Amino acid sequence: MHEVHLVQEIVDKVQEQARAKGVQRVKRVKIRFNRLTSHSGEHVRFSFDIVKKDNGLIKDAALDLTEVAPIVKCLKCGFEFEANQLPEVCPECFALDVEPVNSTEMVLEGFET
Repeated sequence: MHEVHLVQEIVDKVQEQARAKGVQRVKRVKIRFNRLTSHSGEHVRFSFDIVKKDNGLIKDAALDLTEVAPIVKCLKCGFEFEANQLPEVCPECFALDVEPVNSTEMVLEGFET
């Protein structure tokens, strides 16, 4: 599962930041993603549960997932709209030349101790 690797990278960031602050336990990890990443919330949660088992710092941490609407911009007419997939057809000019406006990456929003 590709999600396990991505979640592991986020957990590594949490560990690095938490240790730099002298934190012993993380209670909550906050991750933001959008559906253009091809990762479902269910898969991310499953991956988080796998990764946290072997990590004393976040072993008991909860996961807050925030799914943001994937917004794309038509490069032909400039119209911005919510997309369900890529490529997506612009509803204004019917062009296929669109690019994501917001990040399609899974992003660590923060964590609570």
